[in-house]
Amino acid sequence: MGKYEKAFRVTGRVTIDYQIIIHAQHPDEAAYFATDIDLDKWFESGSDWQIIDVSRDYLLKQVKAE
Repeated sequence: MGKYEKAFRVTGRVTIDYQIIIHAQHPDEAAYFATDIDLDKWFESGSDWQIIDVSRDYLLKQVKAE
């Protein structure tokens, strides 16, 4: 019996943490202003890659529609 490859579906999650310095009177005000700032002005402070699931990928056949 010959060897053959099986297809697997790998699901992963990338988490990227960004930080920005904002001058405000209280934390809620800073968070409110931060939502309107372009992502290009933020600094990446860290990232993480995590495998969530690996499962067998079965090819589905199209069923005739009547």
